[in-house]
Amino acid sequence: MIFIYLKQHVLLISEKTQRELRDEHVNLELIRTFRTIQDARNWVRKQSREVLDLVKKQHTGITPEGREMMRARKRGENNPNAKGLSAHHRDKISRNKKMMYMRDGNPMWNRRHKSSTKLLIGMANMRRGKRRWAVDEKNQEHLLPVNSTLPPGWTWGRARNMMHHF
Repeated sequence: MIFIYLKQHVLLISEKTQRELRDEHVNLELIRTFRTIQDARNWVRKQSREVLDLVKKQHTGITPEGREMMRARKRGENNPNAKGLSAHHRDKISRNKKMMYMRDGNPMWNRRHKSSTKLLIGMANMRRGKRRWAVDEKNQEHLLPVNSTLPPGWTWGRARNMMHHF
């Protein structure tokens, strides 16, 4: 953490806390804190005050050059997923996603809709009117109003024995 203090109209940039600096610098007032030295220095540049910088390092965290080196090490054949995810890995992801929403993982688990919500749902269904399932010639299901006429090749009802992807 990088701290910016005010000491007699001078901004002081330090990594040390106010308690650690209290012996060397009297009457410090904490102005701001930053995670990185770059952000702190950018903020101080915009202020119209004298600055005393006690931080020696130039960069906090991973430098852009270091980040590029890490990327380069994982390019091409070095990438563990270069040939796609293994079947085992895909199964593991699928199993974990399914488990996330089972029982108490589901945000609506063991909850009921409020009566006001039930009323809103009912009113929306009444406005929408009665509907019925219809299947087109490509075996796609559609919800249509009951009083509508079917296009040629369509039939009323649901497509059975098909995988549904919603």
